Amino acid sequence: MRNLKNKYYFWKQNKRYKKFRNCNLPYPFFDKKRDTFEWVYYDGYRQNGYDIQTSLYEALGNVSKSGVIYHYEAVMYGQKNSEEKEAKYQMMESHCHSFDEVIERVYRYPETFHIPDNYLEEYSKQELRCLKKIQSYLKVIGLPDDKESSDIIVLNEKWQEINDKKRKSIKDYYFLLGYSKRWKKLIEKENMKRYANEKVLLYSSYCPLYCEKKEIAEAYLNGQKDYILQRKYSFNNETQVGKKYMLVNSNSEYCGTLEVISEEFIPFKELKAEMVNYKMAGYKTFLDYKKYLYDDYREDGKMFDEEFTEDSLLIYLRVKVLERF
Repeated sequence: MRNLKNKYYFWKQNKRYKKFRNCNLPYPFFDKKRDTFEWVYYDGYRQNGYDIQTSLYEALGNVSKSGVIYHYEAVMYGQKNSEEKEAKYQMMESHCHSFDEVIERVYRYPETFHIPDNYLEEYSKQELRCLKKIQSYLKVIGLPDDKESSDIIVLNEKWQEINDKKRKSIKDYYFLLGYSKRWKKLIEKENMKRYANEKVLLYSSYCPLYCEKKEIAEAYLNGQKDYILQRKYSFNNETQVGKKYMLVNSNSEYCGTLEVISEEFIPFKELKAEMVNYKMAGYKTFLDYKKYLYDDYREDGKMFDEEFTEDSLLIYLRVKVLERF
């Protein structure tokens, strides 16, 4: 039966991709019937003759025999070496061959994913920042590492026990035939629970507030800094009172949430030294800080074709801390 299914599968595949028989480089193919996009090329050395990938990186990597490697570690189920008699959940080292795969591992092991220091050079600074921010967010929403439940473990142990029997009963064969369906049903049930997260709904309306310095994020959280300063644009007339922010520190980590409790519109020329903490922003004098703000707001205004002058309005928002992560 299995051989018949395999033959039918390859027959359908050859029928679908036969027009690419002369393409030995990845061809961009969108299949309307299946609503899927793939990169396809013919490779006579493969069993079915075709290499089919959703990623151009994978397709061209296969053609040119090229690729990358990313090492990481996390608490996973397995054996570190042949001396360990039984598999167990423990910190183990592994690797991926694309950044997409690394993201998938962070998603799977948000609590324990870690890149050992001796492998940091395999990642760019941008990739490390991205991974840290994603992992930080997943921790904030409380997503646990993906582990097999006791129900799955029991089911798998029973399968192993029955499969190892030299003589099987009709009941045993019935169990083996239904194992795959039961396993998939359990996995789907557990995944539905894991991927339904109320905190994601809560934080989806929050705006990120990036702090270039660690000290600034800490100042927000300990109450030393209780304001946000913004430029007022003509097209933005909605009140920000009640708006919520997620603080992101200089280490690309989510560290807390803020809520706007009041707003005030101030002409730039009326901004006073006592209203801002310019030293925390890295400036020795208030005049230096104000000149930086003026140049920055004027440059940003070019994007929206709006001038900035001494009379232009600033939005002075007062905030309070809601959470500290």
